[in-house]
Amino acid sequence: MSYARKLLARGEEVVLEARQHWFIVIGRSWWAIILAILALAVLMFLAGPPEEQLDGPGEIVALVLLLIGLARIGWVIWDWRNTEFLVTTHRIVRAEGILNKRMAATSLEKVNDAVLTQSLFGRIFGFGDLDILSAAEEIGGIEDFPMVTDPVDFKVAMLNQKQAIERPDLAPPAYQRQPAPDLVLAEPMPPRAGSDKVTVVEDAGAGAMATTPAAPPPPATAEAPPPQPATPTEDATATLERLASLRDRGLITPEEYDAKKRELLERI
Repeated sequence: MSYARKLLARGEEVVLEARQHWFIVIGRSWWAIILAILALAVLMFLAGPPEEQLDGPGEIVALVLLLIGLARIGWVIWDWRNTEFLVTTHRIVRAEGILNKRMAATSLEKVNDAVLTQSLFGRIFGFGDLDILSAAEEIGGIEDFPMVTDPVDFKVAMLNQKQAIERPDLAPPAYQRQPAPDLVLAEPMPPRAGSDKVTVVEDAGAGAMATTPAAPPPPATAEAPPPQPATPTEDATATLERLASLRDRGLITPEEYDAKKRELLERI
């Protein structure tokens, strides 16, 4: 956890965290970079065979200058990594320092204005200088944020949070809104007991009551009247018609037809 985050008050949250642009490392250590390059070039020019040691005065001086340049570059990078700019829910915080730490904080309620200075080069590479003008001008109420990365986002986040403190009735910024939950279709409610859509069934083993949908009644159909028994005359007539058909088709002889006819007439 960073040094600035350790000093946050209870309930205070970080809205935006920024650092200085890495160009500031070059601006603070440009001479050390040039010195290290020249010293390395001298060493490469004066170096003898690999088995020889660096015993010449020029080589020793070049090696010392190279170490000085690298040490300066490393110190600047370390200091750059320990410089933090924070916008919290209550304050603007600037923390810096490697061995000796320094933390400056300005309450958002006391911020009067923010002056943003951004050159063409800064707009291309995304950095700028931001000066925060606070109400405590008698004690030097200007907090300087030089070469801060994404200064427009930093200023907008600061103004949005200041407005959220002064006007809590307004809607929060988009980056602080909770995403809308996914809509879930509700399951259909079971029919209530006593409704005409359910029937109550008693479990004989456990004595539990369960509700099951009642089956619709079958459609009413007209009952067909029972068939009336045929009379002997109707039976004989139907039999004679079948025998006549067999006779006409040549399946029985006329004599056989006459014999069956007399037999049926005698039964009647």
